[in-house]
Amino acid sequence: MIFHDLPVHLCAQTLPIKFSHFMHKYLFVLCAMALHLSTWAGWVFLTNNSHGSNDYYYAPVEDKGKIKVLRTFVQMPVDAKVPYHTPKAVVKVTLYNYSSEQSTYEINCQEQSIQLMERIFYRDMVGKVPFITHKVKDTFIQQSNSEFAKQFIKTPLHFEDIRHYRMYEVACL
Repeated sequence: MIFHDLPVHLCAQTLPIKFSHFMHKYLFVLCAMALHLSTWAGWVFLTNNSHGSNDYYYAPVEDKGKIKVLRTFVQMPVDAKVPYHTPKAVVKVTLYNYSSEQSTYEINCQEQSIQLMERIFYRDMVGKVPFITHKVKDTFIQQSNSEFAKQFIKTPLHFEDIRHYRMYEVACL
């Protein structure tokens, strides 16, 4: 039967919706799923204070007791440079362009400290093509005194920095 050819009063008679007691159970389950936090997991806006680009964090934040693990993602408005260490090469450190990056932080809410644990650099803006990963335990990071390596040192949160403030707010409050 084609309903768009029927007059409106006939359509209403041919499409009665009956709720049985089973229908209420399904409706309850659907509502419970919609309200469950893990159903809504994904990237959420954090701040726009990073070099003129938006920062996002992955919700929900991972809870490891007193430590919270926060993952952030940034798309760079212009290509930025990331160092890559090749110990046996003549030129030990080479800079490569990247378009976006994902960082993993551990935030200690009691101590109000933060430590960068990992940064993954992507060639594309949407984070599909990773090409360099730096971790806190990498030899290059541990042995270097460069500004890049210093960002992996555990430090107190700086609440005057909007990014640190928002990261604390998301992870700890």
